[in-house]
Amino acid sequence: MSKKKILSDRFTLIGWREWIYLPSYKNFPIKAKIDTGARTSALHAGSVTEYKKDGQNWVKFELEYNNLKIDVNTKLLKYVKIINSFGGTEIRPVVNLKIKLGDHAWDTSVTLTKRAKLTYPMLIGRNTLKKEYVIHSNKSYLTGKYGC
Repeated sequence: MSKKKILSDRFTLIGWREWIYLPSYKNFPIKAKIDTGARTSALHAGSVTEYKKDGQNWVKFELEYNNLKIDVNTKLLKYVKIINSFGGTEIRPVVNLKIKLGDHAWDTSVTLTKRAKLTYPMLIGRNTLKKEYVIHSNKSYLTGKYGC
């Protein structure tokens, strides 16, 4: 049995950038960069507003891609202090979202931040990947391209 065969039976091969979808929001598409240097995943969120619902903290935010735009309402899990790639610190809200990568979907924690000036609205950190993926560092969209 070849090493490639063993690898493909145990792990899913992904590229350094992939399309992520939100199954709970009509499979809303998000272009994501896979970043093993980041522990947590981060998502660009516009108009973030915290509010109370049934005595619990919730957050509302907007996601936008091309001509698609959705409002997301979900429970606020907590706030975390993040050291960004420039060495600065930032306090970010954390939410739980169901994401889909290729054929697999699961719940994961995501921090909300401003990534409007960056190429990829989402960063997928190593905790989200759960040791089930191997990243091909010079390939992209191995799980499929948007609209395919």
